[in-house]
Amino acid sequence: HGSGAGGVEEGRKDGGMERLVELPESLLCELLRKFDTPELLALACTCRKLNEFVGAHVLEPGSEEYRKTKEAFLRQKLNRQRKAQRKANILECEIQDVNREMRTLKEEANELRNQERVDRKLYQEIGRGRSAGIALKTWAPAPVSVWHKKVVEQTPVSVDSRMEDLAAKLKVTKLLLKNVLQRMETKKRKLSVLEESLSSLKRTTPKM
Repeated sequence: HGSGAGGVEEGRKDGGMERLVELPESLLCELLRKFDTPELLALACTCRKLNEFVGAHVLEPGSEEYRKTKEAFLRQKLNRQRKAQRKANILECEIQDVNREMRTLKEEANELRNQERVDRKLYQEIGRGRSAGIALKTWAPAPVSVWHKKVVEQTPVSVDSRMEDLAAKLKVTKLLLKNVLQRMETKKRKLSVLEESLSSLKRTTPKM
């Protein structure tokens, strides 16, 4: 295995410490007695079980090495807690930012949906007005809606031009809405990843 503090740190990262504490006590004690004091102190800082085992079976209780082991473990634990808290603060800020961005995108999507409904309704009404205009020329005017007649008469440009403009506007609105919804989905996925990272961090952070 790796030797020195570097080897201890490598073992802690890849789960080696969990396997180490599962060894029989007699074998673990014999193994740990081969460590130099600096290595032993570094090893004892990796987890509570090893810290307690080193203090109870390898070092003499009340000795200077025993005291250093306890102090080093507490310092290491405090450093991990502080580092985890800083990371948690960053994740929480990122989550707040993403939630704020999602609210903005939701408002934008609602505005686009409303605009699409208004334009679609106007497009349909002008279409009915155009049909009414044809009816005024070819049929008796009695069954034709007065409102539709006014739509035809008050349209400043030709009906066909107006409908073409509205059709183009509707197409653009749909594309914009599609883009906003895609961005919202991307934000949702990012939010899920951030929340899972924060939850995992809280589960693995040593308690104060």
